[in-house]
Amino acid sequence: MTRFDAPDPTPSPGGSRRRFLRFAFFGAIGTSFVGAAGMVLQFLMPRSEDALREFYVDVGTIGDYPLGGPPLGWSTDGRDEARPALWVVNLDPAETRPGGSGGGEGLIAFSPKCPHLGCTLRWLPSFKFENDLGWFRCDCHGGTHTKAGVRVFGPAPRSMDTMRVEIDRRGNVRVHIREIRPGGNDNPKRAVKPPA
Repeated sequence: MTRFDAPDPTPSPGGSRRRFLRFAFFGAIGTSFVGAAGMVLQFLMPRSEDALREFYVDVGTIGDYPLGGPPLGWSTDGRDEARPALWVVNLDPAETRPGGSGGGEGLIAFSPKCPHLGCTLRWLPSFKFENDLGWFRCDCHGGTHTKAGVRVFGPAPRSMDTMRVEIDRRGNVRVHIREIRPGGNDNPKRAVKPPA
């Protein structure tokens, strides 16, 4: 018969496995609490001016938008027709063409995302539709919208989504990019007139 010796009860110099697991468990819990406390503190602290810029974009002055002129594309860093974060146009109520203002007057801002599947809507001044030039057009599925963002053709379920526009007394224009309203046939009525 063979004899088995019991393991030596003295702990090894590096510590036991249980001690390591206990340290790892409480370390993970402590790290979680520190992370949660950091998120709460970040929520409670006031936002800096740079952080607030995430919510609005300064897009020039009312003078930058001629009445009835073409829409201008903006990124969050400035003018950008290739990759716009928004479109801004000054609607002329006298513009009666099919792709025009729809009777709207003032500045209106649009999200560049198509309401269909989120593709980019671009202003195409040379695109001809209904014997008229100048329409917003979806790159992916051909959705077509007027200068006032009203849907006239394609698979989009509604007109272009609008963003809140603010014009101060000096004529500076600011668009609140987090305040998006689903598009509708009333888009032309959403245009904002400059203060008198």
